[in-house]
Amino acid sequence: MGASELDCREFTQRLWTFLDGELDDGSCQELQAHLERCPECWKHYRFEGVLRAFVRRCCQEPAPESVRRRVIRFIVRLTAREG
Repeated sequence: MGASELDCREFTQRLWTFLDGELDDGSCQELQAHLERCPECWKHYRFEGVLRAFVRRCCQEPAPESVRRRVIRFIVRLTAREG
């Protein structure tokens, strides 16, 4: 591994900023190069990408009415105890 090549630990530390699109082109190229040669980091990258897409999709859908009512009842009971 050359001096400018990332190891898996460095890749993992920078993964979230990479997924968020917050890295400059040079850094993105470094991470892409690491992904091309490291199957374990590729698996990790794919998992995190799928997880982020799932969370994003779930956060856009409103909670079912029954869940909303339960949460409101819980908050009311909790605040009544504190008051």
